[in-house]
Amino acid sequence: MKRQFRIFVLTALLLPQPVFGVELSEVKDINLVYVLNNFELLKEQFNLRECAYSIRVFRVRDKGECDGTPQSCPQQALYVAVSQFDEYPDQKLYKLPKAYGWEFVEWKVLPKADGKNIFAIFEVKKKVISRSYPKEWWSEERYEVQVNPWKSSFKETPR
Repeated sequence: MKRQFRIFVLTALLLPQPVFGVELSEVKDINLVYVLNNFELLKEQFNLRECAYSIRVFRVRDKGECDGTPQSCPQQALYVAVSQFDEYPDQKLYKLPKAYGWEFVEWKVLPKADGKNIFAIFEVKKKVISRSYPKEWWSEERYEVQVNPWKSSFKETPR
């Protein structure tokens, strides 16, 4: 009987036990919760030998789906996070206007030095409702984006 009791106690001790600890704090910012649960990383540059800045390009899609017309399709926000590589880096997060189908195209300039007037430059494209709608739903526009940890700009690039 003692042997069976010992086996029972040993078995109970060796079974996985629930771990109780400190409860995690819940983030209440609903926009941050949505972004972090729904973002897609489109492109990342995180190599100091290639560029003076760390750059990440994220896309966040609105909820929903296309429902028979291009206007009903969810739009997307495009975010650009840029940072220095210092111990206490200057960092910024930029947001391009919402559009249909943002895509990363290519890096154009990855600067080797940083400075308030030195920019990383890349190209993106977005879908726009075609002029020949309803024959075609989409055409595209391309944009050049310039960023650094202090300022940014973007402009449409001619085809």
